Amino acid sequence: MNHHRSPAHLVQYLAATILPLVLFTVSLFPVIRDKALSYSQAEREIQGSDTLDLLFLDLTTIQQIRGLSQMTDRSPSVDRKIHKRQQELLARLRLDRWRKYSRLFGFAAEARELEKHILFLMNRHQEGMTSGRLFSEYTRLTGIILQLMKMTADQSHLILDPDMDTHYLIDILVDQIPSLSEAIGRFRGMGAGLLSQESVSPLDAQRLSGYRSVIESRLETLRREEKILRKIAPALADKLELFPGHLAQDLDLLWRQSLILEGKSTGSRMSPEIFFARATKAIESLFPTYRQGIVLLTSRLKERKRKQLLQAILITGASLGAIFLLLMINRNYYRKNRALQERLASLSITDQLTGLYNRRHLEEIFPGILRTASRHEQHLYLVSLDVDHFKRYNDRYGHPAGDRALQQVAQTMRKVFRRENDHCFRIGGEEFGILFTTRTQAGARRIVERLRQQIQELAITHEGNPPWKVVTVSLGLFPIPDDPHFTLDQALIRVDRALYRAKDEGRNRVAEAS
Repeated sequence: MNHHRSPAHLVQYLAATILPLVLFTVSLFPVIRDKALSYSQAEREIQGSDTLDLLFLDLTTIQQIRGLSQMTDRSPSVDRKIHKRQQELLARLRLDRWRKYSRLFGFAAEARELEKHILFLMNRHQEGMTSGRLFSEYTRLTGIILQLMKMTADQSHLILDPDMDTHYLIDILVDQIPSLSEAIGRFRGMGAGLLSQESVSPLDAQRLSGYRSVIESRLETLRREEKILRKIAPALADKLELFPGHLAQDLDLLWRQSLILEGKSTGSRMSPEIFFARATKAIESLFPTYRQGIVLLTSRLKERKRKQLLQAILITGASLGAIFLLLMINRNYYRKNRALQERLASLSITDQLTGLYNRRHLEEIFPGILRTASRHEQHLYLVSLDVDHFKRYNDRYGHPAGDRALQQVAQTMRKVFRRENDHCFRIGGEEFGILFTTRTQAGARRIVERLRQQIQELAITHEGNPPWKVVTVSLGLFPIPDDPHFTLDQALIRVDRALYRAKDEGRNRVAEAS
């Protein structure tokens, strides 16, 4: 053995093998962390699903109370039913699980106000509030419940779910079925009330016809959702019976009664009790569908959570195996592959400072993302983001501080836009770009506005950026047309115009391309 060469050999071995092992191990932690975050997100979505289930029960209970309150010649048995439903509602609003979820998803104040209003209306029932006033008050409560359902979906990030089939299932549970149930509930309450009267005014007839039109519109929307779901997830659609067999028959009977009340048809009137029972049956036919949807959603979320845990275990195990194999790699193998690694590094698609994708990657993936969005009937949006007065920041605090500020901005972008289909880029200097999909332009505006707010809340001191005195950003938002031939250059021109308008209007704001 040539002893005088052993130290050099050891150094080369450490450089070629041990150092990459250390770096590989360090790089493993962000991967495991991301899996932990995904696992935590799946758990939060499951809690959101459970909250939606409770809210839907509250919604249907309030609808029943509202319908019963419209019977002007109520019997003692009807009043007992109203009181029973009110007690059931109050009992649910006082559950520890309900209070926990209301705090978790940020509507504890609304939950307390809802409970107070229910108690208020219970007293007003006894004091004899008019049926019209009761209808309005309970309708306001159902509106609050529907709003809380959407808030829950937003705060639990269900609306940002990356899987298209789950995304549409969530939309059906958050919006379509609750809105249809509420439309039938309003129709039930007013129809039962009008049947208990001897005559119907033209205004009441017009309102009843309007409620019927709303139900028909909701049914049509639900049919479209079902068609989409059958295309993207036929197995899931088969398990979810969106239109129970007797729903159409029940609604047909209610339509005929409404036409009689509106004076558009002749025939005998139902009793208010029978009309109420028929409408209730139609609403209750949606319950199994909703429950099955919640079960399917929760099952999928739990499976996703299990997969995240399994993937973390597999990644860890595979990484340990890779580390063991890397220990077997000698310096000759390292030398042979060094040239290949250098070539691969030159093809990097990420920005070194921020870790975001670079502009070249944006140019490469834009056409494919646009085609995918069009194929899946998604709306694609491009955001242009620019740090306000960044040159002043560098001049005052130095370029190292400027680099750290850009890194914090990039981290916040990744935090807000973390779905699988979200893409964040550093275009150059202090300019960034984002490609993402969402259902509506209003939803896109909310997400981008959330990013702007969170960057401002980083509170990075920037005296050269009055009046905020902290680092802020201006953003342009452009909805990309559903045209597979639309180019990135066209999109960048439009979004840059919006960005410049945001700057011209005072900075630290979002401007949409006109």
